[in-house]
Amino acid sequence: MHYGWHGVGRLVTGADESSDRRIDAAIGGIGGLAGGLLGVGGGFVMVPLQVMWSGSDQHRASGTSLAAILPIAVVAAARYYFGPGTPQVDLTVAFYLALGGTVGALVGALAARRISDTALKIIVAIVLVAVGVKEVYDAVVGTAPQLVGTAARVFELRDFAIIAAGGLVVGVVSGLTGVGGGILVVPFLALGFGIGQRLAQGTSLVAILPTAAIGAMTYYRGGDLDVRAAAWMGAAGVPAALVGASLALWLPQRALGGLFGLFLLFAAVRIWPRRGRDGEVARA
Repeated sequence: MHYGWHGVGRLVTGADESSDRRIDAAIGGIGGLAGGLLGVGGGFVMVPLQVMWSGSDQHRASGTSLAAILPIAVVAAARYYFGPGTPQVDLTVAFYLALGGTVGALVGALAARRISDTALKIIVAIVLVAVGVKEVYDAVVGTAPQLVGTAARVFELRDFAIIAAGGLVVGVVSGLTGVGGGILVVPFLALGFGIGQRLAQGTSLVAILPTAAIGAMTYYRGGDLDVRAAAWMGAAGVPAALVGASLALWLPQRALGGLFGLFLLFAAVRIWPRRGRDGEVARA
């Protein structure tokens, strides 16, 4: 029988760690579909479903989700890159985002105990509502460039510096609040630089990989990662992510932007602190 440490000083068995593989596969499938379609990791879907369907506590659900995100994001990003037409991933932009985001996540994690988590989550939720409403508005009646154009812009050295700084901020916020990088990276690229919604989503999937890997390893070392459940979630999430990414490449960008805006509003509701039960949310 397998034994592992859960949290601090509490030993759990392999039976305690494992949930129903059919439930894990269903959760991974839903998360993979959302991740591929919206260019995010899928943690905002997989974490609450694990808590509700598998009875996992918040920390274990977060750690398991981060591990499952890795194969989902890799496959979805590959679909965005190798799909028909122009690759919808900017690897250079993703590199600078990941560079800043990884440093920021470490800084945020170290500073998390010194800053009010509740206040930060309220601020982030308000920002997501504002951005989500704008995305939905642009999709319905607006003419935002990221929803009507498909060409990637030419970035200058100054732009890459801003992107790295933006990644740093996103990483700090992620480390402080548990909010996923994907839900912040996509609007940062789309609204901040006017690049196409699809390109922003594909680039986001690559950029979040290092942060998700570091987060998953941290949870694993703390005993808050169910490897078997993550494997089932990832295995089911991979084909679902391919379907979601293919759908994202097929949908008009205006519709895709509207869906992402609705997702941001859902994420804001999930982030908003609950009285007495405000838990950590896995990175999306």
